[in-house]
Amino acid sequence: MNLLVFIATVILSLLLAPALVRLASRYGIHRHDESGRLRQRVITLSGGTAIFISFATVTTLAFLFSQKKWLGSYDWNFLGAMLGSALMIILGLSDTARKVPLSLKIAVQALAGLVLFGCGYRITSLSFFPGDAIALGWAGPILLIVWVVGMTNAFSLIDSIDGLAAGIAAIAAITLFFAGMTGPPFVPVLALAAAGSCAGFLRYNFYPARIRLGRSGTFFLGFILAAIAAQGEFKATAGIALLLPILALLAAGYNRLRPLLPGGQEDKPRQLHNRLLRLGYSPRQTVLLLLLLQANLGVIALVAAAAGKTLALGIFFLVGTMIYLLFNLVEEYRTRILALNREEADRAAGGKN
Repeated sequence: MNLLVFIATVILSLLLAPALVRLASRYGIHRHDESGRLRQRVITLSGGTAIFISFATVTTLAFLFSQKKWLGSYDWNFLGAMLGSALMIILGLSDTARKVPLSLKIAVQALAGLVLFGCGYRITSLSFFPGDAIALGWAGPILLIVWVVGMTNAFSLIDSIDGLAAGIAAIAAITLFFAGMTGPPFVPVLALAAAGSCAGFLRYNFYPARIRLGRSGTFFLGFILAAIAAQGEFKATAGIALLLPILALLAAGYNRLRPLLPGGQEDKPRQLHNRLLRLGYSPRQTVLLLLLLQANLGVIALVAAAAGKTLALGIFFLVGTMIYLLFNLVEEYRTRILALNREEADRAAGGKN
């Protein structure tokens, strides 16, 4: 059944994405790829609708066919995921059509978190590794809402390069599928449906994109992954699997707060994909590097759930160290190459004079 859910969402997303491209082009729900200039490549902004329709259709059918047999008493959990997802799609489409104030966006996202809480979603403790658990008590509902709002906005921050947000969401969803095999039976269904919808969508979203997620897509993906992670057994697995969006959110918060700090001033964008682009990587290379990093984080997350914290922390430290050294070496190398190129250009210009 799980494999069927994945295949069905991939196929449905593959069919819906080009249909939305044609529909959006007919009714003007798009923009040109360079501000104010007419270009041949048109980017549709309604991609989140294709992902949501494929996700909702397949999961609803799976739920109906297996009700009282497989999902059992999880009717309210499924309903909460669907209602919250619909809220995010409506909010995203409204934000695309007419800019929604930030306060209202956060309020609606918090309402989606309350919907999850009302439908049985709970974060009662933080189980970082097998055998470890920290009881949250009254802070659990607050953390659930903060988690939903944070993840919903985090995916919007990484959707600045074609294919990045959908690719990260697909890999994270697959990670949460394997991690959720021992949890509630509806969690793997939602995770695989999210992964399949993103995988089919990437056919048209990878650089150069014909269709983009838009606010509706990023809000939906952030919300549904937050909901899946909230029901997972080990929160460290979810935290590691979603580390890149979390870091993007923290970096954005730091950039907002930096001018308010003593002696602080506005800084250049500190997102990882911005750094890679400044190093000279193409958008396609940047996305592939970050998806490879996401895949490594997924493996570490699964090791954390299965093997315990000692091995997981050791792998995390080694991979993190290698990535840090690699980026620094590449940055130093590219800086030297650029300096040499400038020197040669200056000598050439001097020789002509």
